[in-house]
Amino acid sequence: MKFRVVLLAFFLVPAVWGAASFISALTASAQVVCPGENAGADGEERPGPMQPGDARCSVLDGSLSVATRTYEQQRSYQSLERRRDARNGVLLVAYGAAGALLVWRATRPGTGRD
Repeated sequence: MKFRVVLLAFFLVPAVWGAASFISALTASAQVVCPGENAGADGEERPGPMQPGDARCSVLDGSLSVATRTYEQQRSYQSLERRRDARNGVLLVAYGAAGALLVWRATRPGTGRD
């Protein structure tokens, strides 16, 4: 019986993770947020979400700038990330559900057909 529980946990944990990932992708904010330093049209650094006129978003890795994106590029990147999270969440839920179903079917007690 412990074997069955361990096997089910191997499939149910990714299913729960996938459901959380899918739900977070669906409920993500539509605001365009720069993950580093956001510079407005005048070149000055601005706090808060990006606005359509913002010229530059410096993506930082620690204190090192690794990329620069415009408002449109950052918006499309965030949209791509949300779609990717939703797709991965669905795949994890499907994997977990299929695996849990197989474990349940394979380890259930016999019906007495011998």
